[in-house]
Amino acid sequence: MKLKPWQKSLLSMIIIIIGGFILFNFAFILTALVVRATMFIIRAPENMPPPYIGRYITVILILIMSYIVFRSRLNDTIKATYLTMPLMVALVMIGLSLYGKPQWVIYGTGALVIFAVTFYLYKKKLSWLYYFSTFYVAILGLYIMISGMEI
Repeated sequence: MKLKPWQKSLLSMIIIIIGGFILFNFAFILTALVVRATMFIIRAPENMPPPYIGRYITVILILIMSYIVFRSRLNDTIKATYLTMPLMVALVMIGLSLYGKPQWVIYGTGALVIFAVTFYLYKKKLSWLYYFSTFYVAILGLYIMISGMEI
């Protein structure tokens, strides 16, 4: 059975949404494991707030994975799906880093990241799938902030 172009596009969008959700959970679990491991290694007491080093290590691991994925010969749907994870991690890290600052600062910084990624996609003339991933993450991040959802 051969899919029509609009069916392929719809399938790609569904893959990005579902795959992105799975990757978000993977990133949060990875962060929790790395933060727990760093707390164990430094023998931090249970009531101590998590050390920043755990977050930094997670970001470095995700950057290494991103380098490998984006340099690979995987198709655009898979790469665009993967793009959701580092983008969401970036937005969450911005939110955590700027916690306590005025909301407009967090929104503005997140918007700058989304704008920079969109500009990069435009300059590189990448597939519409990457734009879809970027805006999916932006809308989801905005929803999380507006709804007051705890991460």
